[in-house]
Amino acid sequence: MSIKDRKLQHIKIVLEKDTQPYPSSFDKYILPHKSLPEIDLKEIDTTVKFFDKEISFPFMIASMTGGEEFGKTINTNLAIAAEKNRIPLALGSMRVILKKPESLDSFNVRHLCPSVPLFANMGLVQLNYGYGAKEINKLIDMIEADGIFLHINHLQEAIQPEGDTNFKGLIDKLAKILPKIKKPVLIKEVGNGIDKETAKRLSEIGIKWIDVSGGGGTSWPWVEGYRRDDDLGDIFKTESIPTDKCLIDCGEIEDLNLIACGGIRNGKHIALSVMLGADMASCAKPLLQPALVSPEACTKLIEKYKKEFQISMFTVGAKGVEELKEIQPKLNA
Repeated sequence: MSIKDRKLQHIKIVLEKDTQPYPSSFDKYILPHKSLPEIDLKEIDTTVKFFDKEISFPFMIASMTGGEEFGKTINTNLAIAAEKNRIPLALGSMRVILKKPESLDSFNVRHLCPSVPLFANMGLVQLNYGYGAKEINKLIDMIEADGIFLHINHLQEAIQPEGDTNFKGLIDKLAKILPKIKKPVLIKEVGNGIDKETAKRLSEIGIKWIDVSGGGGTSWPWVEGYRRDDDLGDIFKTESIPTDKCLIDCGEIEDLNLIACGGIRNGKHIALSVMLGADMASCAKPLLQPALVSPEACTKLIEKYKKEFQISMFTVGAKGVEELKEIQPKLNA
């Protein structure tokens, strides 16, 4: 099956099937309520700096898709919304461009979001399939990206009928090419979570940003399972490290910045993720349907998240995001 057809199947499955096997890990927490915050809600500052650019609150649009039937519509609407709401945008896997240059059109959105961080994307496993610094730099240049996410997804690839499963020696290979890549490299899981040992090894070779993308959101083994005629996806659909545990464990690693993805479903979840150690939060599935409709539909959801985030800060008495980071959430007894 072609990459184009596979991406189209992924979109339809995520939109039409049950792909979240258990609740968001953030649902087990509550905000530590402060009865008299002594602040004005309208004066709360939700802005943060991210890749030397000021964004409106610590939220970015996670990687989704591109290159297939709906790719241009989705990425165009997301880019316009990202610019309007001053939040970063990460594009979906772009390897298809290297095989089919005509697919660039669906990823070519920099002109629509000139003032916010924009990120390219490719699977880290492709370092074992003939791709290296030259190809990564080409992807960065083609969309004028501020950096690139190299995603790791060995369980998804194992369930995927046409998956690339040679994950041998990738950290050493990445370490060798990292100095040759012109923009920062960020590592991203795809819903199964980053364990502390792996995060530490990546940090030691120079990775500064990791999207932990843990369990609690979309299960990509389950998505791939819908594309099979056996029960392999069902067997492995819940194999993951919950996002909150990823943040807590990996937060102990010095000089490592974390992005929380996997189960972010509202602005309170964003606030809780920051309180648990995230520098940014991110999601994809909630924005997929709006992205098929219009930039305004995307903006409506983003503005909702921002308002919920601001009210969460008000609830705990935090005037700024740095103050929020110093507050610990409570388990919902």
